Amino acid sequence: MKVEELSEYISSYAVKILKEEGIEELFPPQAEVVDRVFSDKNLLLAMPTASGKTLLAELAMVREAIKGGKCIYVVPLRALASEKYDSFKKWKKIGLRIGISVGDYESRDEHLADCDIIITTSEKADSLIRNRAGWIKNISCLVLDEIHLLDSEKRGATLEILVTKMRRMNRKLRIIGLSATAPNVDEIAEWLDAEYYASDWRPVPLTEGILCGDELELVSDGVTRKSFEDLVEECVVEGGGVLVFESTRRGAESTAVKLSKITGKYVKNDRIAKPILEENEGEMSRKLADCCRKGAAFHHAGLLSSQRKIVEEAFRKGDLRVVVATPTLAAGVNLPARRVIIRSIYRFDGYSKRIKVSEYKQMAGRAGRPGMDEYGEAIVCVNRRDRDLVRERYIFGEPERITSKLGVETHLRFHSLSIICDGYARTVDELEEFFSDTFFFKQNEISLAYELERVVRQLENWGMIEEDGYLVPTKLGLLVSRLYIDPMTGFIFHDVLSRMELDDTGALHLICRTPDMERLNIRKTDSWVEEEAFRLRKNLTYYPSEFSVEYDWFLSEVKTALCLKDWIEEMDEDEICSKYSIAPGDLRRIIETAEWLSNAMNRIAEEIGNNCVRGLTERIKHGVREELLDLVEIKYIGRVRARKLYNAGIRNAEEIMKNSSRVASLIGRGVAEKVLKALSL
Repeated sequence: MKVEELSEYISSYAVKILKEEGIEELFPPQAEVVDRVFSDKNLLLAMPTASGKTLLAELAMVREAIKGGKCIYVVPLRALASEKYDSFKKWKKIGLRIGISVGDYESRDEHLADCDIIITTSEKADSLIRNRAGWIKNISCLVLDEIHLLDSEKRGATLEILVTKMRRMNRKLRIIGLSATAPNVDEIAEWLDAEYYASDWRPVPLTEGILCGDELELVSDGVTRKSFEDLVEECVVEGGGVLVFESTRRGAESTAVKLSKITGKYVKNDRIAKPILEENEGEMSRKLADCCRKGAAFHHAGLLSSQRKIVEEAFRKGDLRVVVATPTLAAGVNLPARRVIIRSIYRFDGYSKRIKVSEYKQMAGRAGRPGMDEYGEAIVCVNRRDRDLVRERYIFGEPERITSKLGVETHLRFHSLSIICDGYARTVDELEEFFSDTFFFKQNEISLAYELERVVRQLENWGMIEEDGYLVPTKLGLLVSRLYIDPMTGFIFHDVLSRMELDDTGALHLICRTPDMERLNIRKTDSWVEEEAFRLRKNLTYYPSEFSVEYDWFLSEVKTALCLKDWIEEMDEDEICSKYSIAPGDLRRIIETAEWLSNAMNRIAEEIGNNCVRGLTERIKHGVREELLDLVEIKYIGRVRARKLYNAGIRNAEEIMKNSSRVASLIGRGVAEKVLKALSL
């Protein structure tokens, strides 16, 4: 089907944009389902990676916007939101307004009221409803990318509640779900009152195989002799890209270093190394830069987000021939390769366990670059014991059935408070009736009355709702819901701040006590943490007996708090990473979470009249002592430059303007010119 045939639905101007993108005709499955895409019915599309699901959703949204509607496109990760935003910006050429909303869970982002298509995450969309964003009620089309993540322990419940809330908000809402792997697509479609279309067509044929020792068995070609290194080098020589999945960060790094010796024979590239080291020059960053010079890279959550983006873009362009990643990449980023090699079907999560078939399918689905490769190969490395299992269960098997995770008490607690605060339920019966519209109820058809009664009593005990004939949220409950924190986090903040005045150490420990905070693991070499905890015991919010079952948990809280304390006391970033055995990306993630929770803690402290934590949020954000706060608020001046200026007696914007030549000698002429220009605007 030629794209010109779409002009009656999306206009000839929109068709011109498609052609500018190199799209002359639709793939067979796209053509087969396009009539349903342009209907007003709910639709669920289950199609392999790179088979054109996203384009179909775009066409539906463009048509909706032309009709005067408003669309929201929901993705699981912020990185994916940015990727889709960059992709969808092409529609600005026909006058559509494209927006993005991520981060800041308390913001209404009212500037998006005029946008036609908004990209966001499920958590942010839910927070917009909680904070009463006026424009959210005008959404007429909801697109759910990666809808199979209803199965996710972490994100599934929020996605499910978001759909249920938005359907109640607008009974005429159109929903389009997209998934690469959804074995029970019919069940999800029934919940959404949707038609569904399933296809296994791929633009690039996929061949799957097994590597056992030096024996390669491809499903289509039989057995040949080949090693792991041979598979990589063969593809690199032919100009293809190789994506290797390792189960651990350490494995990803060591394999990338090893494979860089192969790629280095064919690739020399210094352009990537310099930007890799711009934000951080620590040991891991230097290792990554060295690999990149030789055409290989590793990719995991310990990297800075800027480094991950550099690696991804370089791999897409072909400047990197090999990327060795942990499995999080499979679900998070569109990064296809000619050959995908999965090094193990096992993951260590406290114990060794086999990965899900759906996880294998996600990784294997990255094989084959549309428009660049004639074929894609996905190869699993196995031992002889697992050879038959991998063939039968993973290569020829079906992904696991998607099941709702909403019934877990923490999810019920978190979402029940918002449902009451948002006015969807005034009694336990109405709360149960709301949950009867969820995917959980669709699958289980069991009453949640007992669990909801218990959750309501808990929220009542924590002072977040009151019951006097009806369930009424308290001022604290409304605040906790808007802040988008776990009610238990809100209770811990309120309880401690009502009783104690805290210094920096105590406030950081309080943040690290909450279920929303990521905590550092205690290692065998961390006896110093116990010593520090004892020394600081009067500053901490509690100190359990060393024989208590919660003692190890307490030490992990203290270790995380000490990490944050070193950060706000201006310890060098690389020193912190070395001291706490973490990577720069881990540190940034901990800081970001702590900044969010510190803001929530401060808001609750204000309600109580406790002023002990004022200024802490900004210190966490910038990693500085209090005296540098004025300086770090100035654009282009970070914690290191601010300290240089302060120690030289330059302590605010006015003094920077008066001492421009001295500022240039302290922080560099180029940076100083940028700073002065920003201050003069």
